[in-house]
Amino acid sequence: MTENTRTVDSPMELLRQNIGALVNLPETEAPVISAFIDLRQPIESQRAMFLHWATSARHALKRDARPLFDAARADLEQALKREWPEEIQSVAVFARAGSSPLLLVMPFQATLDTHFDISWRPAIFPLVQLKDRFHRFVVVVCTEDTGRIIEVTLGAVSEEILTRRPELASDLGRGWSREHYHHRRQESSRRFFRDQVDIITRLMNRRGLNHLILAGHPRHVAALREMLPKQIESRVVGSVFRAPNGHDCSPVLEQAIHTFIEAEQTESRSTVERLHEQIRRRGLATVGIHASRRAIEQGAAAELVISEELPVPDREELVRLATAANVPIEVCENDDLLHQHGGVGCLLRYQFDFAATNELETVA
Repeated sequence: MTENTRTVDSPMELLRQNIGALVNLPETEAPVISAFIDLRQPIESQRAMFLHWATSARHALKRDARPLFDAARADLEQALKREWPEEIQSVAVFARAGSSPLLLVMPFQATLDTHFDISWRPAIFPLVQLKDRFHRFVVVVCTEDTGRIIEVTLGAVSEEILTRRPELASDLGRGWSREHYHHRRQESSRRFFRDQVDIITRLMNRRGLNHLILAGHPRHVAALREMLPKQIESRVVGSVFRAPNGHDCSPVLEQAIHTFIEAEQTESRSTVERLHEQIRRRGLATVGIHASRRAIEQGAAAELVISEELPVPDREELVRLATAANVPIEVCENDDLLHQHGGVGCLLRYQFDFAATNELETVA
């Protein structure tokens, strides 16, 4: 028996739309304030940090831009006074005054580090990093009698489907032998797991999801995994051997999110190693800021691999170019191998002569 218990609009699609709108936002005479607030920290300390930053940022602007900055700052401060539900862990706010005003407030159930920026264009790297780190995946929580198939997007549940084992009447001693009853129960279990496999397969194929985490008692996890078709089983990136406490799956989901982040970090390292291997072989890759920019602009880039430690102006320019060109972006954290290549590189769709700009941009 299957029951669709919860479905919400995709926060990932909304994030993509907002990033696209920010990338295409034309410059005006007014600066844009980009604020990223970690709501897990006391809000008063966050406001104090913003006020301290705003004072310094205002003095760095030319005099004719300061009134526009003050107007955008007032809008942003009003947004910071809002009360958020407990599950909202961070919020991003973009504000601009002048002839083409902007006020975009984006709450998330995932975390963002507190950070402020003032520029003529919005700072989108933290949003791109969030999208890369907390992508969509499916968690299946297996118990003896139920299966919860949960799609998690940006740290929040975006769809939840509950399956229940069909009830098996206990006629043992009233016409059924013990062997017959045992056989019927085994068949009921197989049908129960087949139903879950069908739902998982449809959900992952329909959404284009490539990550699956199985949770619950090891016996139930093993039984379900054994029935997964190969193309779905290959997408299992981790297991959480922990059963829910009654109907409360939140501790299991929290652990599943940590498991997913670890899997994403492993994938990032694998991507960097692939980049390094292509560079060593002089294959389909290039490294460095200038070469990566040209690869994206010329349509040769298959994927941008970028370090979060890259200087802010460079990483903002490159992720903006990649986003506008629909080039996938892999964000890496504290990766020494990528650091050796100047903090950025591109895997390529085809060979291209970058001799004019492909400098060996290594960091000592």
